[in-house]
Amino acid sequence: MTETNSSQLRGWTRRNFLKAAGAAGAMMLFPWLAYAAESDELDAKADELAASAAEKQAQADEMAAKLETLQQQFNDALARYNAANDAHDAAVAAMEEAQVRIDEATVRIGELQVKLGNRASAIYREGQPSFIDVLFGSESFEDFVTNWDAMEKIGEQDARLVQESKDAKAEAEAAREEYAKQERIAADELENARVAKEELETAQASLQTEYDRMNEDILAIQAEIEQVRMDADTARQKEEAARKAAEEALAKQQAAAAPSVPAPAPGQSGGGSVSSTPSTSVSGWVNPAPGKFVTSPFGWRPSIGDFHQGVDLSCRYEPVYCMADGTVTTAGWFGTGGQAVTVNHGGGIVSWYLHGSQILVGVGQRVSAGQQIMVSGNTGFSTGAHLHFQINVNSPNGVSGTAVNPAAYFGW
Repeated sequence: MTETNSSQLRGWTRRNFLKAAGAAGAMMLFPWLAYAAESDELDAKADELAASAAEKQAQADEMAAKLETLQQQFNDALARYNAANDAHDAAVAAMEEAQVRIDEATVRIGELQVKLGNRASAIYREGQPSFIDVLFGSESFEDFVTNWDAMEKIGEQDARLVQESKDAKAEAEAAREEYAKQERIAADELENARVAKEELETAQASLQTEYDRMNEDILAIQAEIEQVRMDADTARQKEEAARKAAEEALAKQQAAAAPSVPAPAPGQSGGGSVSSTPSTSVSGWVNPAPGKFVTSPFGWRPSIGDFHQGVDLSCRYEPVYCMADGTVTTAGWFGTGGQAVTVNHGGGIVSWYLHGSQILVGVGQRVSAGQQIMVSGNTGFSTGAHLHFQINVNSPNGVSGTAVNPAAYFGW
């Protein structure tokens, strides 16, 4: 018998491993399943955390865009605030200039009043009647200046003094108006700029706080993801170690089954064709499909993703012969195997014949090596007419057991 090695087991699905290992497989498979479940759960948790982090990152990106817009608005407001400060400073300077003008005009008016007073005294002493009329007809000094200016006969010096007095008065009024105007401008500009700047500062501080908090959440989630991924990697390493241990245990179990198959008698070739391997036939065993070829061998099938526990033979709707003497343990529908027959040959050895189109024996019937028991076909899970032939060893019930490679005993 050919020993099944661990390289044949690599890549097995856990379901097929359990089928191949039989009842003992559950114990071998348990650590493998436990670590696999743990790694799957951790991977799922990491994926959920990654999705949450991505969602928060999207929100943070949106908030960052808002912050950038707000920063631009703040920069604009700050520019307006600085411009308002400049305008305020300019207004204050204009106010100071206007005050200087007011002070100068006031001094000039005072000086003119003294000069005009002196002239009035001189004219009075000279006894000019028109001047007396102007003097006593004026209610104030301003009226006096105005009335005096209106006199038809006034000296050039007196006229100049009167005009200077009027100009000084007008300059003082204009300076006072300019001062008041600049004072209002300075106050309004500064207040508007201050309000805008403070509002934007408040909004920016609030948004920045929220943005910083969200970034902290993202960093925390990313740290948790990293830890979960590391835990998942650790679980996968343990899973891989458990898988290798299970495969090695199964390989030993299948290798231990070899002595349960009787060795071929010297010089005998059985009733069927043989291969060139040392253990090519067993005394009295018959090829169930002589002259046919293997369409799907024993072992792992990557294209399907499972472990093939027998061989498929190129029988269409043709006779199928019993491998050796034994008792029929099943005859009829066999799940995905379709119409099938299993025969218990004793010593824990069972042969399977699947996908038949016609069954010729019944359960409990004794059959002989080389007896036709079925016609091959295309029933069950099958893509075309063929025979699935399988040999199990260490069978506890005449049906199940551990599958071994039929090509170790027959040549096709």
